[in-house]
Parts: sequence; structure tokens; C-alpha cells
Amino acid sequence: MQVKPTDLDYALILRIARGQEEALAELIRRHQRRLYQLAYRLLKDPLEAEDVLQEVFLKVFEQAGRFEPVSTVSAWLHRITANHCLNRLRSRRPLDSLDDDEAAPLPASSADPLAALEGEELARRLEGLLTALPERQRQALMLKQFGGLSYQEIGELLGLSPDAVDGLLKRARQFLKKSLREFLA
Repeated sequence: MQVKPTDLDYALILRIARGQEEALAELIRRHQRRLYQLAYRLLKDPLEAEDVLQEVFLKVFEQAGRFEPVSTVSAWLHRITANHCLNRLRSRRPLDSLDDDEAAPLPASSADPLAALEGEELARRLEGLLTALPERQRQALMLKQFGGLSYQEIGELLGLSPDAVDGLLKRARQFLKKSLREFLA
């Protein structure tokens, strides 16, 4: 979607690029609720969601001059927010589950040191495999697994159709399952 020069959000971005802090305050007022909901949905922690929003709006203030009006300002803000959340999730914990079903924790028990070591090794292996995925596949998988977002919501964030999201998720899961099967064999 091409942004129209008369779009209020776009006008605010232009003003922010010129250093007008009141324009940033207005952009925050217009978008903070939806962005907070996205961050909270992905992170499931209200304090982390607030931290992410601060980072997002600081980045917007610093990079407003680089905004390319290829998509809407709202889509740009959602993408920045999702990326910040994904980075936090990536550093927080490994992928818990490869299926659409409820996530089950990785096996690790202090009563069984061998199982704990195997669980830690599996977690390290998963982290390595996640970084090996193509960026779009990794983003879609993280948004689905950690954020619990629908294919439609993921598609809106990544600029894809729900069918394209489905394809990304299938390829990512196939890669991870095949790699883990080889690792566990």
C-alpha cells in the first residue's frame, strides 16, 4: 500500500524527522495502545512490553528520516515492534515446540543430571537451527510459537498472505524436524 502525502501519520513522521518532539508525542498517542497489545501478546510480560515500546519510539525518533513510504506508518511501527519482541524472545529462551499444539517444556530435571544436560544440549541445538533458518521463516515461526498470532496476523506484520505464511511455517518446521531427527538419532 502506497502512503498518501496527506496521511496524518506520514505527516507526523516528516515532522519527527525534522526533530519535532510534539509530533512524536502525537504519534505515540495514536499508536501506543495497539503496539503495546502486540508486544504484550508476544512477550506475555507487561514490563517488557513497556520497555519494547520505549525502544520502538526511540528508534522511530532516530530513524524517521529513513522511513520509506512503501507501506503505512502503522505497518512500519508494527514491524519494528514485532522485530524488537522477536529479538527479546530469541535471547530469552529456545523454541519450546515445533507443532501448533500447546508448547511443552524441554525435558530437564535436576533429579536427573543426564536428562538436564541433554535438555540443555537440545536447547542449544534449537537456537543454532533457528538462526540457520531464512529470516522470513524464523520471523513467522517466532510470531506463531511465541506470540500465538494467527496466520492472518503474521501475514499482516510480514506483508504476506496467510497462504504464504503457511508455506513459511511448513518449510521451517520441516527443516527443524529433519535437523533434530538427525541430531537425536
